[in-house]
Amino acid sequence: MKKLLYLLLPVLLFGTSCKKTLDQQPQAALDAGTAFTTRQGIEAGIIGAYDGLQQTGYMTLSYLIFPDLYADNLTWTGTFPTWSQVFNKTIQADNTDINTIWNHIYGTINRANNIIAAAPAISDPAFLKDSAIGECKTIRAVAYFDLIRMFGGGPAGYNQTDGLGVPLRLVPTIGTETANAKIPRASEAEVFTQILADLDDAIAKLPNTISTGRVNKNVAAALKARVQLYRQQWIEAEALATTVIEGTSPAYALVPGASYGTIYTGKNSSESIWELQYNATDANNLAFYYYPTGSGGRNEVSSSTNLRDAFETGDLRKNVNFSTTPASKQLKYSQVNPGVDNVMMMRLSEVYLTRAESRAMLNDFSGALADLNVIRLRAGLVASAAASQADLLTAIRKERRLELAHEGQRFFDLRRYNTTGLTQTFRNLFPIPQSEVINSGGKVAQNPGY
Repeated sequence: MKKLLYLLLPVLLFGTSCKKTLDQQPQAALDAGTAFTTRQGIEAGIIGAYDGLQQTGYMTLSYLIFPDLYADNLTWTGTFPTWSQVFNKTIQADNTDINTIWNHIYGTINRANNIIAAAPAISDPAFLKDSAIGECKTIRAVAYFDLIRMFGGGPAGYNQTDGLGVPLRLVPTIGTETANAKIPRASEAEVFTQILADLDDAIAKLPNTISTGRVNKNVAAALKARVQLYRQQWIEAEALATTVIEGTSPAYALVPGASYGTIYTGKNSSESIWELQYNATDANNLAFYYYPTGSGGRNEVSSSTNLRDAFETGDLRKNVNFSTTPASKQLKYSQVNPGVDNVMMMRLSEVYLTRAESRAMLNDFSGALADLNVIRLRAGLVASAAASQADLLTAIRKERRLELAHEGQRFFDLRRYNTTGLTQTFRNLFPIPQSEVINSGGKVAQNPGY
């Protein structure tokens, strides 16, 4: 899939240090004026936008692992100096893996921009124009949200006064002039405004169901609930989560606790709202970087004993997140060669926890407790004994850690709570890649402290 799409998509493939052979710079590419003038070209381009999410610097490796490695869920056990910086909270602005994350996310945005710009001109009656635009606006919203989570906001969290944003690129980069355009950072508020506008348009345009692995109306709604949780817009986060939980088209259902591991080994379970699809010809690197050399991996990270000790006795999720075989790893991504495990982008359990937290903040104690206990009981635990709002929020935050471990959420949650524990608070924001600062000619300012 990657070879085909790099030939079809005239995207800006920023210079990167990719680890996947198929992510290499193409020697030739079709002009946008040729590639995106037909339904077939646009449809191929949409697949390319999804493929952008599956780059090494994005959900195929770095962006998924680093938020757990920078927090308390993972321990660094390998040899990469760039990963050592992440684990030791000493990231430098010239860290090549951080540069790759930035470039791959912006490359994904550009792929989406190409489709959003070209789709309105397609007159083919067989072309599902609204769906195409809705899918790519959702992908663009995800990408900008992920940029804000890692590089934006403020030292005390998100949605703060004077929060820092990232450059907003909303038109395709298809030529030298636009590729070299110097765009300053927008504010955090401006980026969130764009994210919400994209998701609102996507919710209006998308159907309830598309094919497996593609975003639909429920995906966009669940993602908007996540965004509003970060923005502390509790009323809307609660309402959106309810729409997804109680919807009937499709109706999602939690997998029984005894089968918890099959959420990942079985793929596209009843609680999966959106997961990226991988196969032998389009594989990821996750298990390879987790697993020991005896299992064909490189043993770069392991589950932390801190994570292990956070689980209560009898928790059915424990061995999935801190495995015994192989020791101190995890079973969410277990296929080393090829790496065919799907990557979970959104599942029903997260939406329950979003609603639980929102309800707790809205003083709906019984509703929040009921949602929390849905997750605890599925894990084989007794109902929570929380008797105050403070206790309830502590319990919900703990469940988020245990339920969503190894899914790229932990550090960002700690930022939301303003409990990262970093004494150098400027490090709550990752550094803007130094090459981006230099190449912008002074338009893109570095995050303070770096």
